[in-house]
Amino acid sequence: MDQVVGPKSSGGKAYNQAFAREVYQKVDSGEEIKMCMQCGVCAASCPLREKMDFSPRKIFTLIRAGQREKVLSSEAIMLCTSCYSCKVRCPRKVPVVDVMHGLAHYALGLGYKPRVETALFGQKFWDNIYRLGRIDEKDVAQRYFLGHGLGQGLKLMMENKNMGLGMLLHKRMKVLPERPIKNIKTFRKMLDKAKAMGKGGAV
Repeated sequence: MDQVVGPKSSGGKAYNQAFAREVYQKVDSGEEIKMCMQCGVCAASCPLREKMDFSPRKIFTLIRAGQREKVLSSEAIMLCTSCYSCKVRCPRKVPVVDVMHGLAHYALGLGYKPRVETALFGQKFWDNIYRLGRIDEKDVAQRYFLGHGLGQGLKLMMENKNMGLGMLLHKRMKVLPERPIKNIKTFRKMLDKAKAMGKGGAV
């Protein structure tokens, strides 16, 4: 167990830096958190701040405070939509988007799923890329819906049929299945190697 060191919390106890070191070493862009000066611009810039249990600024504070469970089980780390408002406006140029995605990836690799729906969709999306080397929108949607079980999946398909028809009409989705890209085996080997080199495990 790491010795409890660092600044005092509001309760008078010193922070445990073990989790902060874990994030710095194992989470993509995790070390960039050191640059955060807690100005709150990222929280004010985020369009989904009302949906978050903790703002990015608060997440960084919790990391420094050693609150491992709170961070890895937080819904906030899986809500980022990559709009980059926070990153663009950050006065210290902290790559907040990269850190949040890194935390989500790390948490999923450890078995945390604070947002089950997001995790399910992300897995089906990734599986599609690995299988085809590209995205087949209708295939991802179908596999995502059926990931809830056959009965619930069919119900979700019916509820979203108008969206699907709209995508077909506006040529945002093809009727015929997508074919795998050329050299798909080489592409998969590249992804496998990247996965093996990754710090946070598989999504």
